[in-house]
Amino acid sequence: MAPLCEPFHDVLTEARARAHERNPELADDPALASVLTHLTRGLALAALRKRDLGPWKLGPQNNAGIALARDSYELRVLHQLPDKSTPPPGHSKVRTRFYTNETLDPDLFPAGDRLIALWGASPQGALTIRIVRPIGSWSFGSRQKVDMDFVLPAVAEDLNSLIYDTIDDDIVVTIPREEDGTNVQRRLRS
Repeated sequence: MAPLCEPFHDVLTEARARAHERNPELADDPALASVLTHLTRGLALAALRKRDLGPWKLGPQNNAGIALARDSYELRVLHQLPDKSTPPPGHSKVRTRFYTNETLDPDLFPAGDRLIALWGASPQGALTIRIVRPIGSWSFGSRQKVDMDFVLPAVAEDLNSLIYDTIDDDIVVTIPREEDGTNVQRRLRS
């Protein structure tokens, strides 16, 4: 991830500013906000094509989407939803497959992980990029299914100082009962 810190923050920040500068009429109309998002993404993709991304390589993607690969890892760049959550995969079989990672094991990034870089900006323009790891499908309005979610720092050196804290609040363990063959569900508490 380190080779992506500065390039992602630089190109998305610049692309968002350029899209807003050139199209102020779109910025003032909430119904047209998605057009600015698409313009930002297209400008960011053009800029990323000129940047050194280390071992990460830009891959083909429809509709000027941003997709990268490194060895067996895949990363797609998406705009976060207004509530800052990950967009659901929808009904596309390709996107649903991308969202279906195996449950995270002791190796933080096992081979074949498919990750999403979610970007969004505050009304003041401060950009945030989060890396999430989806583990299944969900629909709009439902809780996102991710087992990892962290902010990608703007500077690569800061990536090594991140502290990963696990949260067990939403883990439900099913324990089979031997005596009657039924199951008991217990919610873990941290």
